Amino acid sequence: MKVGDVMTREVISVDYETKVKEVCKIMGEKRIGSVIVTQYGKPVGIFTERDLLSKVLLKGSLDDEVGKYMSTPLIVISPDYDVRESARIMADIKIRRLVVMEGGEIKGIFTASDLARVLGERGD
Repeated sequence: MKVGDVMTREVISVDYETKVKEVCKIMGEKRIGSVIVTQYGKPVGIFTERDLLSKVLLKGSLDDEVGKYMSTPLIVISPDYDVRESARIMADIKIRRLVVMEGGEIKGIFTASDLARVLGERGD
Protein backbone atom coordinates (compact mmCIF):
# COMPACT_ATOMS: atom_id res chain seq x y z
CA MET A 1 0.00 0.00 0.00
CA LYS A 2 1.26 3.46 -0.90
CA VAL A 3 1.32 6.52 1.36
CA GLY A 4 -0.57 8.52 -1.27
CA ASP A 5 -3.55 6.21 -0.78
CA VAL A 6 -3.86 6.82 2.97
CA MET A 7 -2.25 10.18 3.77
CA THR A 8 -4.13 13.17 5.11
CA ARG A 9 -4.62 15.44 2.13
CA GLU A 10 -5.65 18.63 3.90
CA VAL A 11 -2.48 20.30 5.13
CA ILE A 12 -2.59 23.61 6.94
CA SER A 13 0.35 25.96 6.57
CA VAL A 14 1.28 29.19 8.31
CA ASP A 15 3.90 31.82 7.63
CA TYR A 16 7.17 31.75 9.56
CA GLU A 17 6.28 35.07 11.23
CA THR A 18 2.85 34.00 12.52
CA LYS A 19 2.60 34.27 16.30
CA VAL A 20 2.55 30.99 18.20
CA LYS A 21 -0.74 31.89 19.93
CA GLU A 22 -2.41 32.30 16.51
CA VAL A 23 -0.99 28.97 15.34
CA CYS A 24 -2.31 27.28 18.50
CA LYS A 25 -5.75 28.77 17.81
CA ILE A 26 -5.69 27.39 14.26
CA MET A 27 -4.56 23.96 15.45
CA GLY A 28 -7.31 23.88 18.06
CA GLU A 29 -10.05 24.99 15.67
CA LYS A 30 -8.96 22.52 13.00
CA ARG A 31 -8.32 19.76 15.58
CA ILE A 32 -4.88 19.05 14.15
CA GLY A 33 -1.54 18.32 15.77
CA SER A 34 0.74 20.16 13.38
CA VAL A 35 1.08 22.85 10.73
CA ILE A 36 3.61 23.32 7.99
CA VAL A 37 5.65 26.51 8.38
CA THR A 38 6.44 28.42 5.20
CA GLN A 39 8.81 31.26 4.44
CA TYR A 40 8.46 33.17 1.17
CA GLY A 41 5.84 30.61 0.18
CA LYS A 42 8.16 27.60 0.55
CA PRO A 43 7.82 24.93 3.26
CA VAL A 44 10.72 25.25 5.71
CA GLY A 45 9.58 23.39 8.82
CA ILE A 46 6.78 21.89 10.84
CA PHE A 47 5.31 23.06 14.14
CA THR A 48 3.78 20.31 16.25
CA GLU A 49 2.12 19.86 19.62
CA ARG A 50 5.46 18.50 20.82
CA ASP A 51 7.18 21.76 19.80
CA LEU A 52 4.59 23.69 21.78
CA LEU A 53 5.13 21.60 24.90
CA SER A 54 8.88 21.10 24.76
CA LYS A 55 9.99 24.45 23.37
CA VAL A 56 7.42 27.21 23.71
CA LEU A 57 5.91 26.38 27.09
CA LEU A 58 9.27 25.39 28.54
CA LYS A 59 11.31 28.43 27.57
CA GLY A 60 9.44 30.60 25.10
CA SER A 61 6.47 32.85 24.62
CA LEU A 62 3.16 32.51 22.82
CA ASP A 63 3.86 35.98 21.39
CA ASP A 64 6.98 34.77 19.54
CA GLU A 65 7.03 33.87 15.85
CA VAL A 66 6.32 30.21 15.16
CA GLY A 67 9.45 29.97 13.01
CA LYS A 68 11.55 30.28 16.16
CA TYR A 69 10.19 26.95 17.46
CA MET A 70 9.47 24.89 14.34
CA SER A 71 11.17 21.56 13.77
CA THR A 72 13.56 21.38 10.85
CA PRO A 73 14.45 19.98 8.46
CA LEU A 74 11.22 18.68 7.04
CA ILE A 75 11.33 14.94 6.55
CA VAL A 76 9.80 14.46 3.12
CA ILE A 77 8.61 11.40 1.22
CA SER A 78 6.78 10.96 -2.06
CA PRO A 79 3.23 9.61 -2.40
CA ASP A 80 4.54 6.36 -3.87
CA TYR A 81 6.46 5.39 -0.71
CA ASP A 82 5.33 2.13 0.84
CA VAL A 83 3.36 2.56 4.09
CA ARG A 84 5.54 0.04 5.94
CA GLU A 85 8.76 1.72 4.84
CA SER A 86 7.35 5.09 5.89
CA ALA A 87 6.46 3.67 9.30
CA ARG A 88 10.04 2.42 9.67
CA ILE A 89 11.38 5.88 8.85
CA MET A 90 9.10 7.42 11.48
CA ALA A 91 10.16 4.85 14.09
CA ASP A 92 13.87 5.13 13.28
CA ILE A 93 14.00 8.91 13.70
CA LYS A 94 11.28 9.08 16.35
CA ILE A 95 8.81 11.34 14.60
CA ARG A 96 5.07 11.04 14.07
CA ARG A 97 4.66 12.90 10.77
CA LEU A 98 6.13 12.79 7.29
CA VAL A 99 5.42 15.50 4.74
CA VAL A 100 4.36 14.08 1.38
CA MET A 101 5.66 16.08 -1.58
CA GLU A 102 5.68 15.61 -5.31
CA GLY A 103 7.04 17.97 -7.92
CA GLY A 104 8.02 20.48 -5.26
CA GLU A 105 4.46 20.71 -3.92
CA ILE A 106 2.99 19.43 -0.67
CA LYS A 107 0.44 16.74 -1.46
CA GLY A 108 -0.36 15.69 2.10
CA ILE A 109 0.99 14.52 5.40
CA PHE A 110 1.39 10.94 6.60
CA THR A 111 0.90 10.67 10.34
CA ALA A 112 1.02 8.02 13.02
CA SER A 113 -2.78 8.35 13.15
CA ASP A 114 -2.99 7.52 9.43
CA LEU A 115 -0.83 4.45 10.05
CA ALA A 116 -2.99 3.31 12.98
CA ARG A 117 -6.15 3.76 10.90
CA VAL A 118 -4.73 1.69 8.05
CA LEU A 119 -3.58 -1.07 10.36
CA GLY A 120 -6.96 -1.10 12.09
CA GLU A 121 -8.81 -1.39 8.80
CA ARG A 122 -6.54 -4.16 7.55
CA GLY A 123 -6.37 -6.06 10.82
CA ASP A 124 -2.53 -6.16 10.82
